[in-house]
Amino acid sequence: MPVVVNSVNILQRTEWTINKPVQKIFNKCVEEGLQFGKLPINPNNIELPPKPIDIATNREALIKWKRLASKVYERQAKNKSKHIQVQRIKSEANLLSNYDYFCYPLQVDSRGRIYPKPAMLTMQSADYAKALLKFRYGKKMDNDESYHHFAIAGANLFGEVDKETLDERISWVLKNEQRILAVAKSPFDEKWWQQADKPFQFIAWCLEYKDFADSEYDAEFITSLPIQADCSNSGLQHYSAMMRDEVGGLATNLIPTEKPNDVYAMVANKVLEKLKLRTDELAKKWVAYGVDRKLCKKPVMCLPYSLTRYSCRMYLAEHVYKQQMEKNISHDFGDDLFDATRYLTPIVWESIYEIIKGARDVMKFLKDVSSLVASENLPINWNTPLNFPVQMACYSMRSKRVKSKMGDSILMLSYQFGTEKIDTRKTSQSVAPNFIHSCDASLLMLAVVKAYDAGIDNFSVIHDSFGVVAPDTALMSKAIRESFCEIYQKDVLKNWADEMFAMLSPKNQKKFPSLPTKGTLNLEDVKNSKFFCI
Repeated sequence: MPVVVNSVNILQRTEWTINKPVQKIFNKCVEEGLQFGKLPINPNNIELPPKPIDIATNREALIKWKRLASKVYERQAKNKSKHIQVQRIKSEANLLSNYDYFCYPLQVDSRGRIYPKPAMLTMQSADYAKALLKFRYGKKMDNDESYHHFAIAGANLFGEVDKETLDERISWVLKNEQRILAVAKSPFDEKWWQQADKPFQFIAWCLEYKDFADSEYDAEFITSLPIQADCSNSGLQHYSAMMRDEVGGLATNLIPTEKPNDVYAMVANKVLEKLKLRTDELAKKWVAYGVDRKLCKKPVMCLPYSLTRYSCRMYLAEHVYKQQMEKNISHDFGDDLFDATRYLTPIVWESIYEIIKGARDVMKFLKDVSSLVASENLPINWNTPLNFPVQMACYSMRSKRVKSKMGDSILMLSYQFGTEKIDTRKTSQSVAPNFIHSCDASLLMLAVVKAYDAGIDNFSVIHDSFGVVAPDTALMSKAIRESFCEIYQKDVLKNWADEMFAMLSPKNQKKFPSLPTKGTLNLEDVKNSKFFCI
């Protein structure tokens, strides 16, 4: 598997340095406890709701207060770990700023996905951590095409026009140039950057933009900021490509269009249409609250990775609660979101599958086949398109209770241990996400090798996101699209099925399901799709 080994070694050779202007802003925010740029709140500053005066005698008031307090306790617990993470990232950045450069050792997991071995300050960490990093060596801005890629990246990071045409994104930068320069000059006075989807990465971009402007937009200006290109829901893209699903392909930008398609917004619009046809109270409340792409994003994004109805409901509840806590967006669903989100879940679920039919068919096929293999107590083994071997062994767990004496007390303890039996249910639930992760890992590895051969030597990668300097963006874009087409010129799903079929006994081979029917998507269209990965 030469491409696998070569890609990891290429990525490990990227030399990084700390972005010191961003570090200065970040350190001040942390040290002074400023809630800028979506930094996590110190858990000690999250107060419990006030207790009712009659809480000792009014059981209903007690129950209501406990329900509200449990949400605050949960938020405090989440923010505690995030607050510790911020402190550790700050400490690591301060240490690494003493070095001219550093490199990341990488590791490959069981599906072929690449991760940095350090856990905190990495290109795959939170927004504020990514913003602290830039490449040690940059390249000349050189021409208008490079500037356009750079401008588009800034508009994407802010998020106001990231679903509009590329020309509109460039125009947005020109329209807001004075505000961008003001942010870079005085970020604690001009707080506009805090409205960005990725505030710290946006301010890093603003600082680079100001340096470029100060050079009078000189073509010789050296830019070293990683510019990320993100795939449009990569999991659904992989499903659509292997099934030649033209509906899913259009929704996830595999097909060229003048304006990007937004699968999250498409699902939200379907949900809204269904709700408006209903006359019950909850439907009216959801329409009044507003069903948008952000509400539907997490369920749609997680669909390729074996989303369950339970998870779907939880994601909806989390979004509504987060909007209330962070943006003060009120709702009329009462203190408990369970009934409201349970009502909406089947509507969202149905709408997702109306948009993405090919993914549903593949996921069912993967689950049915893996259940057959697991029924023979065999692990799921396959080779990725780059010949990387994957083994998925989900063993059943058993628990055992034991007595233990502590002082004068007898404690009953329980512990779990693995058995030698494959868990059929867990196997069928896990196969789809692991299969898709192995596919996007193959795309990343092949694209990195192709881009390196084309002359790119600095990379910032996050599974389905590819970062290079602006002058290298066009070459990286070409490498990604060519790699995607090369991988799916092979019948990836049939190759997987053939490996599974060969593992089965003659009895189960007779039960082997038929491959899902393919659509009419022309895979070569991906090469001309501007919004496939942007």
